[in-house]
Amino acid sequence: MVRIASTPDKDTILAMGQPMNGRIHTVAALLAGVAIVSSAFHFWPFENSSAWQILCPANMAVLIWSVVLAGYILLKRGRWTGASLLPHLGVFAYLCINALSAAFAPDLSRTISFTIKLAIMLVGGYALFSSAISSTGSLQMVYRLTIATVMISVSYCLIARFGFKSGNFGFYGNAYKYGTYVGMLAPLCGAYLFLSTRVLKRLLGATLVTGALISSGSLGAVMAIAAGMAAAAIVTPGWSVRVWIIGCLVCGVGLLTLLGSSSAVAPLSNDITLAEKDGINLKQRYIEWQAEINLMEERSITGTAAGCINEYRSNFYYRLPKLNTLGAFDQNGWLAMGAETGIVGLVCFCWIVAYYFKLAYAQAVAAIHDKPRTARRFAVANFAGLIAASIANLFSSVHYNGVLITFVLVLALISRTKLLFGRVVNADNKIH
Repeated sequence: MVRIASTPDKDTILAMGQPMNGRIHTVAALLAGVAIVSSAFHFWPFENSSAWQILCPANMAVLIWSVVLAGYILLKRGRWTGASLLPHLGVFAYLCINALSAAFAPDLSRTISFTIKLAIMLVGGYALFSSAISSTGSLQMVYRLTIATVMISVSYCLIARFGFKSGNFGFYGNAYKYGTYVGMLAPLCGAYLFLSTRVLKRLLGATLVTGALISSGSLGAVMAIAAGMAAAAIVTPGWSVRVWIIGCLVCGVGLLTLLGSSSAVAPLSNDITLAEKDGINLKQRYIEWQAEINLMEERSITGTAAGCINEYRSNFYYRLPKLNTLGAFDQNGWLAMGAETGIVGLVCFCWIVAYYFKLAYAQAVAAIHDKPRTARRFAVANFAGLIAASIANLFSSVHYNGVLITFVLVLALISRTKLLFGRVVNADNKIH
C-alpha cells in the first residue's frame, strides 16, 4: 500500500515497508539526472565505438543504480521492499517471451544479449526513475531536466542543419532515431509548458515544439509530435491552451512548407512520399511492413526470436521487390516486435502500453475537475508523451539503444504521477 505523507515543504511518497534512506534517494536523483541529460547526446562523441554504445553515460547510470538498489535490498534483509519501484507485470511477461524465444533463435548469443539489455533498461531504468521521483518537487525537477535536455538536442540539430548545412540530425546523426527521441519528448515537454499560466513558459513550449517539427527529418517525428499535441489538446480543459497548441502546430507545419526547398528539410520531403525516387515502386518502408506481416503470419507463435528479424525477413518479401533502399533504423517497431517474438510477444507489449495508457488517460480526465493544477500539468503531459511514443514506434522502434531510456522515462512518469496524485494530496499550487 502506498501512502502520501505531508511535510511542511512537499508531499513525499513512502513506499511499501520501510522508506528508502534519504541518501539513496539522492543517489537515484543524481543518476536519473545523468541519464536524462546524457540522452540528448546519444553516443556522442564516440559514435562509432561499440564499447561506448554500451557504456555511454545513460546506460551506465542505469547499470550503477541496478547494482546500488540490489545491494540496498540485500542489506535491508526484508525490512524494505522495492515492489513499488518496479514496472507493471506486463513488462515481466514481455521479457519472459523474449527470453523463451531463444529456443528458436538462429543466433542464440544475439537473442540473449538483446534480452539482457532490454531487461536492464525496462526494469533497471524504470526503477531508477521511480526511485528518483519521491515528491512533487522531484517530479517537477525531472520535467525541468527533460525540457532542458530536449532544448539542447533540438537547438543543436537546428544549428547543425541550417547553420552548418550538416547532414546529421544533432547528436543522434540518424533521422529516424532522432525523430523517435524528439517525437516522444517534445509533446511531453510542450504540453507541460502549455499548461502553465505564465506566457513566457507557453512561448518556450511553442518554441520547443516548433523547433522539433522544423528539425525533423522523418515522417515519424512529425506524426508523433502532431499526435501527442493533439492528444494534449483533447484532454486539456479550457480553450486557451488548445489555441496555443493549434497555433503552434500550424506555425510549425507552415514553416516546414515555406522551407520545403531548403536542403535542411529535404530529408523530410523525401520521407513523406509513398513512392521511391524511381516513381514506380512503393517506398521500401511499406514493402518492408508487408514482409513483416507475412513473417508474422508464417511464424505467428515462434517468431524469429528476439533480435533476429534480419535472419529471416528477406525470405518473406515473396513477389514484392527488395530494393535495398531502406534507411538505417527505419523500422516499424510494432511489426518488428511481432515478427521477432510472435503474436504473444506483441500482445504482451500492447498490454504494457494499454496499462499505462489507461493510467495516463484516467489521470488526465480526473485532473480536469478535482485535482490541483500541478497534477493537471503532469497528467496531460504524460498522456501526450505516451500517445506520441506509440506513433513514433510505427516509424522507428522505441527499443533501439539510446532511445529506449526515454520510453522508459515516460512510463515511469505516468506511474509516479499516479502515486503522487492518486489520493487526496495537499500539493502546493506554487507551480505555475
